[in-house]
Amino acid sequence: MLRLTDPVDLRASRAMDISDVESVCVMLGPYRNLTTLTASVMFLHPQCQVLNHAGRRIFGRREVDFLEEFSCEKLDRFIQFAIRISGKGRQGACGGSITHSHAFDARHAMQAAAEQADVPLIKPEIRCLFWKESHRVTNRLRDRPAAMHAMLQRDGRLRFLLPVRHPLDCAVSNIREGYEPMFPGLDTPAGPAAVMRGIVDDVVWFARWQQEYPQRFFHFFAFDASVATLVQLAGFMGLDPREDWLERAMSVVNIRSRYQHEASLIEAYREYVDARTPDMPNLRTALLALADRPSV
Repeated sequence: MLRLTDPVDLRASRAMDISDVESVCVMLGPYRNLTTLTASVMFLHPQCQVLNHAGRRIFGRREVDFLEEFSCEKLDRFIQFAIRISGKGRQGACGGSITHSHAFDARHAMQAAAEQADVPLIKPEIRCLFWKESHRVTNRLRDRPAAMHAMLQRDGRLRFLLPVRHPLDCAVSNIREGYEPMFPGLDTPAGPAAVMRGIVDDVVWFARWQQEYPQRFFHFFAFDASVATLVQLAGFMGLDPREDWLERAMSVVNIRSRYQHEASLIEAYREYVDARTPDMPNLRTALLALADRPSV
């Protein structure tokens, strides 16, 4: 079906006015890393349009795959196409509207918050396009630093975001969902220690880019989910930190403890963080602090 509808949507989106779009925020890092929660919270903002997944509909499509042979014109076409398909779609890799994700199941508060805010599927004023396809995009960019530099230097609209969940929790969750093959070079089936190392590597990789482009990369830790963090996040994307959005967002940010890890695994985590962050003391301190916090 997508082979028929995507070309139609691509053509129809060409006339779309995207002059109000000031930023394109691309999520990076592994799956199961607060990605759906973060994208859903941003969907509640009246000026933010969220595309969930849809990588297989973007990658390799010459007109919109701005990650390959970047141009500002190609990013424009991606924005138009992404907005169009983010108003429909379905759950899973097909992607589309974030409202098809599990976060909007009837048992969660997110659905009620969106209904209360009367959030339309496509916002009338879009200042930020937010794309949640974190792990697949990360894998495409990890070994292409020249392409990353080119994108960042040629178009000021691009932003990159990384939520940081406890890497051990994230590792166990990735294993449960069968996402180990997403980590390059990882033999499968893999244990939580191996997956944890891949996750820490992603965080360190992101942090090095943030050192070089501090205005274009932003990360936050799960334990820092607060009004102040949301205000920072909105500013990073060029959005107004509206009081109604902040109130609704905080009402659905419910991060609970789920996992208990063996002492040997926690020690392996500490040792790997030490080994990977000798020249990044602030990141090292924050990552090690997770070992002493309740899992989320």
